[in-house]
Amino acid sequence: MRIGENYDDEVTVLYRKWAGKVQGFLLNMGCDHGLAEEITNDAFKGAWLRWPHVRTLDQPEGYVFMIARNERSRRQRKHDHRAKDLHPDPGETLRGHLDDPGQDAVDRAVVRQALQQLPPRPREAVLLRDVVGLTEAATAEAIGVSKGSVKRYTSEGRQRLRLLLQEFRYQQGGNDR
Repeated sequence: MRIGENYDDEVTVLYRKWAGKVQGFLLNMGCDHGLAEEITNDAFKGAWLRWPHVRTLDQPEGYVFMIARNERSRRQRKHDHRAKDLHPDPGETLRGHLDDPGQDAVDRAVVRQALQQLPPRPREAVLLRDVVGLTEAATAEAIGVSKGSVKRYTSEGRQRLRLLLQEFRYQQGGNDR
């Protein structure tokens, strides 16, 4: 068996397991859907190109998230500048989901709005830890910080998210658990 074939299979397994979560992370970080798809594919291509190294990592998905995060940072500003007249304001898109009669859709939109109000590092930490399900180590690798910083950012993000969601419930006249 050729080595390249084995690598293709290994990267394919990683892609099938994590591509949706990488794309979801990018979308929740405010990335346009098309750009999120493109960056997701590029992140896995980058991992494939360095597979001899990546396959030795305890959690190769952390490496893929790191590539995706860095590519988003690099390409988002340029994309936003070119697309500002083509797409509605993301806030308007999120508010549009509130018209959905299903409570689940409303809840998702509210959480998405609250996430967008978090500072970047806590938002990344909460998304990667709680939504994607990465370990502290993989999140630290993806963000480029220590595991201790991941703990701090995750804690800050969760606390701020709780306050934002309570504030929203209060504004809507709901109970204030």
